[in-house]
Amino acid sequence: MQRYKKMMKKRLKHFSISLGLFSFSALAVETPVFSVVQTVEESGKLLRNELTNDQLRDWGRAFFQRNDMPSVFNVMYLLALKDDRRAQLDLGRLYFRGEGVEQNYEKAYWWFSEAAEKGSAMALTNLGILYAGGYGIKKNLPHAISLLEKAASANDSHAMLVLGMLYYNEDKIKSLSKAFRWLEKGAKRGNEEAIFRLALMYERGEGTKRNRPMAISIYKDLIAQKSRFSEEAKERLALLEG
Repeated sequence: MQRYKKMMKKRLKHFSISLGLFSFSALAVETPVFSVVQTVEESGKLLRNELTNDQLRDWGRAFFQRNDMPSVFNVMYLLALKDDRRAQLDLGRLYFRGEGVEQNYEKAYWWFSEAAEKGSAMALTNLGILYAGGYGIKKNLPHAISLLEKAASANDSHAMLVLGMLYYNEDKIKSLSKAFRWLEKGAKRGNEEAIFRLALMYERGEGTKRNRPMAISIYKDLIAQKSRFSEEAKERLALLEG
């Protein structure tokens, strides 16, 4: 029981951390290959801020895959100043996590706001997390819910996950039925964490009728798919079938 409760408790800070890869990492699988001449030429342009946005993203990918986060920050900053909303989203994450730059929740809030104004649903989700947790801004659950619902309406499955966990964990708005419904929506959109936490609620009969066969089926699927929650699923499955 204690292990189950621990699984269903999660600090809001950790949701923002798990929001996904940097936007440029989704644009290419491999690190860009630069010739020596090209590298020298483009590195000079990089220092003079003369590269195109696509060239900057190539450099960002290269720095990211080498785990050179200060250089990633510098590249994202240049792109963000050019009103690239994906870079603004990434810059907010870097400030939030303190990667490549000193952690600063206020600056994270500012850059997330910039990206949100340009239509980024993920930025809305991040802003919702900041308001829900009081990171760099006064805690405001109603506003957090409003932002997250707006992001969820744009099909951001992570917003659905966070809404589910807020309704599960926050005493002032606690509603197991709402938690279940939001996790179910996130699960239908393929969010692995929402799928795992939905199984936990089926297992315990929280927010829905208890359904251990359904929980077992979900755990087995997560294991078969080698989900990042496969180890937790194995643990729950062993308890249910042991």
